[in-house]
Amino acid sequence: MNVPDATPQEGPQFTITRTFDAPRELVWRAWTEETEFAQWLRQFGVSTDSVSLDVRVGGRYRYTMTNNETGEEFPTGGEYLEVKPIERLVFTWGEPDAPVDGTPVITLTLISRGEQTELVFHMLGYEGAPGDGFVYDGWDEALLNFGRHLARELQG
Repeated sequence: MNVPDATPQEGPQFTITRTFDAPRELVWRAWTEETEFAQWLRQFGVSTDSVSLDVRVGGRYRYTMTNNETGEEFPTGGEYLEVKPIERLVFTWGEPDAPVDGTPVITLTLISRGEQTELVFHMLGYEGAPGDGFVYDGWDEALLNFGRHLARELQG
């Protein structure tokens, strides 16, 4: 398997950084456990169904997002390229069975900031900017939901 370097490279890319009032362990679990993942990974007006995560190097994941108004489905998936529990998760992002080469790559870096966790979300393979109405804005909304999900988990 040809695993690309997971550090930022040349080409279209963007980064979103968020700090959450949650420990790294909880942030990690929300990205790597199916029941947690399905609860937050969605944009407004979209539901996430049939989540499958095999979180290990070479493992694959897949999920289907469904537009709640139209019923249109968006199957998504990829392969895990690097897994360093509670520190770093690197995976391709695209069609569920797309080859690694040429597929956008997401790198998540979790940095402990005392009682908080800084999440650095980096996507290589798409140009993105606030207000694009596409990939950046979709992930921005998903991370807003992510923060709300973490807050609910901490409240019990």
